[in-house]
Amino acid sequence: MNMEVIQSRYGLDRTIEKIGTDRLRVMGESQFQRTAQNDEGEITMFDFEGGPVLSIGGEIYFQKMKWKIEKIQPVASQHEGLSECILTVTPKY
Repeated sequence: MNMEVIQSRYGLDRTIEKIGTDRLRVMGESQFQRTAQNDEGEITMFDFEGGPVLSIGGEIYFQKMKWKIEKIQPVASQHEGLSECILTVTPKY
């Protein structure tokens, strides 16, 4: 399994896991998260408590590569205090 752990500015772990050729799951302990959407109702930003802030067109580093975020899908967690989203990404060379 391809997984990396990064930390929020508060020292909380966030895991980034590759779940498909163009999909990453980002999750971790977070008491809240904020989202923004465009006029069509598509999520354009996902912000974990203490970071990271993920946005469409932005970048995420994973497996020593830069990935451009194309789509963000929040996931309803089954566990209180856990936040999760799925990113559709493309590599940036």
